[in-house]
Amino acid sequence: MPEIINYPYSKGYCLHLSDGNNWWITGNEEIIGYVDKFASIMRLKECLSDNLPKLIFSRVIKDQVIDMDNPYFPGSESSIAGVILKFHELTFINIWSNNNLHDVVCEFIENKNNKEEVEYNKYLAMWASLKPIYLRSMRMGGLPFHAALVECAGRGILLAAKGGGGKTTCCRRLPDQWKILCDDENLVVLDKNKVYQAHPFPTWNDYVMKRSENTWDVQYSVPFSGIFFIEQSESDEAIPLSVGQASVQMTRSVTQVLGRLWNNLPREEQKTTMRDIFNNAFEMAKVVPAFRLCVSLDGRFWEEIEKVLGL
Repeated sequence: MPEIINYPYSKGYCLHLSDGNNWWITGNEEIIGYVDKFASIMRLKECLSDNLPKLIFSRVIKDQVIDMDNPYFPGSESSIAGVILKFHELTFINIWSNNNLHDVVCEFIENKNNKEEVEYNKYLAMWASLKPIYLRSMRMGGLPFHAALVECAGRGILLAAKGGGGKTTCCRRLPDQWKILCDDENLVVLDKNKVYQAHPFPTWNDYVMKRSENTWDVQYSVPFSGIFFIEQSESDEAIPLSVGQASVQMTRSVTQVLGRLWNNLPREEQKTTMRDIFNNAFEMAKVVPAFRLCVSLDGRFWEEIEKVLGL
């Protein structure tokens, strides 16, 4: 069993996902404002830890002297309570984790001489801090997708594409009976009844680019009923994909989400993770229909979705 450590944090927020991947998100006093903002973006409520796995935010100032004796914020240390941690270093965040430990530490890297950079990077760091949550759900059969999540008749549908590939535009064109849950990133998990459930996650670029300050109810989920890979076309059509074709397309979408964290993994771990992603995608594609979605400039593409899914 992974080890549980009692940390001296008095405040935190609960995140509960449909697969039982639950977390208590916290940090010390100097960074609790980041935790509050992170929680508000994802509509999380303050709660007691109740021995949940912890996602711990801390702060590292560039070129500062690290307190090597601090057991709660490891800095350049490589262990918590004697458990050796894996270290993933990104431009704006360090992630410390170990499969034998419940908890993950995310160190925000700040340049104290550049306040504009701090404001920009904090949202990128929040974005990256979700990767351990995604990876844990992946070990239980789930996958994160670079796709919009929309709901119709109580069913969840993914509209997948690369950045700038039409996800947001398609969402804006949907009629009123369609509910847009998110337009960039989501997490599909396998619940206790072996049903795939889709959770919306934030569009972090809205904050990074200062476009808007939306919030997303990440604990809300909807049964995952289909995935559609968007293509521009002169006419509207939903073309079924085979299980193999869908698995490949799903895998590409997942690797777009993992981004730079993926490149930071050791080569052997990259191979193992890619195998797990494809295996999860293959199992998912066997029960969830996938389609190429040809979308015209002024057509009613959603009617093609309704037709093939019987909505």
